[in-house]
Amino acid sequence: MNLLNKQKLSYRIENILSSGSFSTIIALTIVVILLIFSLTILVWFFGSNPGQSFADQLWIYFNTGFGRAAMDGTWVYRSVTFILVIVSIFFSSIIIGSIASEINSKILDLRQGKSKVIESGHTIILGWSESLYIIINELIEANSNQSSSCIVILGNKDNLEMQEHLNGKVNYDKKTRIILRSGSASSPEDLSRLSTGNAKSIIINIDDDIEVVKTILAIFKDKKVQERAIPIACKINDSSNLAVAQIAGQGLVKFIPVYSFLGRIDAQACLQPGIAEVFLELLDFAGSEVYFHNEESLINKTYQDAVLSYEKSSVVGIISNERVSINPPQNTIIHESDKLILIALDDDQISIMNDQSIIFSNNKSVVSNTKESGNPKNLHILGWNNAAPIIMDDLIGYLPNHSSITISSRSSLVSNYLDQLELKRDISINHLVGDIRDKDFLESTNVDKATNVLLLSSSFYDNHESADAATLFSLINLREIRKQSKADFTILSEVLDSRNSELISVEKSDDFVMSERIVNLMLAQLSENPGLDDFFNELMQPKGSEIYFRRMSQYIDITKKVKFGDITASALHKSETAIGYRVNSQSKDKSKNFGIYVNPSKSDEILFSDKDEVIVFSDN
Repeated sequence: MNLLNKQKLSYRIENILSSGSFSTIIALTIVVILLIFSLTILVWFFGSNPGQSFADQLWIYFNTGFGRAAMDGTWVYRSVTFILVIVSIFFSSIIIGSIASEINSKILDLRQGKSKVIESGHTIILGWSESLYIIINELIEANSNQSSSCIVILGNKDNLEMQEHLNGKVNYDKKTRIILRSGSASSPEDLSRLSTGNAKSIIINIDDDIEVVKTILAIFKDKKVQERAIPIACKINDSSNLAVAQIAGQGLVKFIPVYSFLGRIDAQACLQPGIAEVFLELLDFAGSEVYFHNEESLINKTYQDAVLSYEKSSVVGIISNERVSINPPQNTIIHESDKLILIALDDDQISIMNDQSIIFSNNKSVVSNTKESGNPKNLHILGWNNAAPIIMDDLIGYLPNHSSITISSRSSLVSNYLDQLELKRDISINHLVGDIRDKDFLESTNVDKATNVLLLSSSFYDNHESADAATLFSLINLREIRKQSKADFTILSEVLDSRNSELISVEKSDDFVMSERIVNLMLAQLSENPGLDDFFNELMQPKGSEIYFRRMSQYIDITKKVKFGDITASALHKSETAIGYRVNSQSKDKSKNFGIYVNPSKSDEILFSDKDEVIVFSDN
């Protein structure tokens, strides 16, 4: 055999051995069979036991060894037997090694999260970040009434590392299995291991908008996802990327525009302190949630009838012809295809009352047609970020005439925004340049004269940790200024990393710390109930019904105990929908949710004070 032929043979052997354990075993088995067959023919011709057939000889050699068979017969027989044994030992060693290597490879794949997931009806979370823990805990809470559920997580870390991160941060439930897999969310190959086509829902937990779009395209490589219209929820940070993302989503993906979503909540919460807690209550699976419900007994009846028909649920709107209407006119007729929008503790709590009298007290409610006048506000915004223009636009629309806004920041983006701003209302805006961490600077802005302070996470810093550190410095100084000056301004603070929110001692709901928690709760909700997207989008619109806190004395006689049903009826007379109340004496008690109660039973009898408030949906 010449050198070239030797090289070709060696090359082919190397290719076989490198092609995997299975190919190696098959190749070696064929070689051994051919070798035994050839040697059997050799012995057959030279003969050792002439009385035996070729088939008998072949069987002997397939079962050969250093035994009686090797001691009998001619030296040809013995030599051939010896060669076969040596060859068998050699090839057996290779085969055993290949099998062991394959087993080790499979074990390594399992540890690294490379194996395929064989599940159906599971929730898939794509992407790893600190916000993941919030989503997982909410999904566990959502599935607590199910006998068995499964959450599959695809992260860019090793399985063992991911498991270590989850330990101590996830409220494990025996009913919910958590499966970890390692890989890239934008890789169709990695996604194919997750049984995406059999999933109940998919959550894309990725902060980079470009990666979100790539992940959506990768998900749709599985045609079953589109055929089954599997709900997909994700967040988009930059609103300018939303149009492209929607095209990629083909109408099957629910998007949360982060800056727009949080901006509108910030604007409302700044002027209506405590609203953030109401949103958290609606988004948290542990409390009351939003449900869509068909009620045949209410067909051809009015919205007012529906509101007064439930004791432990709060009707807040109607879905008619796929259009969401929150707090519609009282005389709105409910048609056969319409769905009621309700707030309830759970879906099994949604049941109509046979006797409406149980939700009303013997005392008559005080119904006043007067409304509290909107006094001018002196609003201070500290810091600036991408959500700030949205906040400003909403605030300008909400604020009473003759109000003022003072913006304090080092960001040049503020000047760019103000240069393009066209004010059509009697609201003054002033911009001060300085370091909002500095107490002397804060005092120079006359913040002690403010009615409301909104402390934003500044875009001046390159990372979340630095931005949150600046927020904490500013918040400490603001509280000190408020204490020293005996001022009464409210503070709404925004923190990017939820871990840093734990460092802040929340004094009352007015000091509530905004974080990524709301967005992540929204992601979890959309994965379980995609229809909520329409409800919250309608709620976030500048026009239409919004959440307000109203003085309790405008609705009932606060000198007597009344049932929440009385408050509900009184609110209806004002063309409003009551969904709860706030007890002022509990506003600093975190264990009692800062005195905020959403969806109380209408039969609950309570004695209120003149500082307590009703939580309502209202057009103004």
